[in-house]
Amino acid sequence: MKFTYESYTELLNSLICHGYQFSGYRDWQKAEKSVILRHDVDMCLDKAVQMSALEKEIFGGGAVYFVLLSSDFYNIHSKSSRQRMQKIIQNGGTIGLHFDEVQYDAVDEEELKALIVKELSTLSEAAETKVDVVSMHRPSKKILSSDIEIPEVINSYSTLYFRQMKYLSDSRRRWREDAYAVIESETPHIHLLTHPFWYTDGAEKSLSRTLKEAVLGASLRYYDTLRDNFTDLEAELARTEIEELIGRALEN
Repeated sequence: MKFTYESYTELLNSLICHGYQFSGYRDWQKAEKSVILRHDVDMCLDKAVQMSALEKEIFGGGAVYFVLLSSDFYNIHSKSSRQRMQKIIQNGGTIGLHFDEVQYDAVDEEELKALIVKELSTLSEAAETKVDVVSMHRPSKKILSSDIEIPEVINSYSTLYFRQMKYLSDSRRRWREDAYAVIESETPHIHLLTHPFWYTDGAEKSLSRTLKEAVLGASLRYYDTLRDNFTDLEAELARTEIEELIGRALEN
């Protein structure tokens, strides 16, 4: 499977053709064949919005988008990030918490639960919606084996979702299994994770090209933020200068 929107569309249509119902973490058992669509938003909310718009067009939306509080790539409290989360919700998506345990000093399980609950509350306020499902960001073996339970909170890495359902993932831009083979095998319940950051329009791009465009594109977002806080920035440094530099870098 290629990392393009076209290929992702084909995957969704394959699920539909094979009779799968797009479900949430709380209602997947109601369907004879169900799939939970999950996206980890590690680096780019814009990509998450694009993915949610595509899903809305194909099946009305309904995937869960797990957002990091501790990301160095976006700030959930900024106006632009809040607007993007609202757009995901408008497209039928649900906001979940992507929890990064390494942001904290070593803690026991009870302290970890308290930190998760705290982050859930913070994200709920920023996203203006109830957030009651959590996924772990690059979970340690300890976290995976703990099978953490928090009242009224869904842990997407619990044994139920991570072991008992068929778990498919494109983590690190690599599918461990053939997703189409799993779909065609009539597996009754699928838990499918993708990362919107890797998917693009048009032809598939190499890993190095995707990373290069992301890094260089970030300079324009940095410029735009600086322009909002710097009077007459264009007089000192034009945006076109940055665009020209990026163009030359991408040609190499």
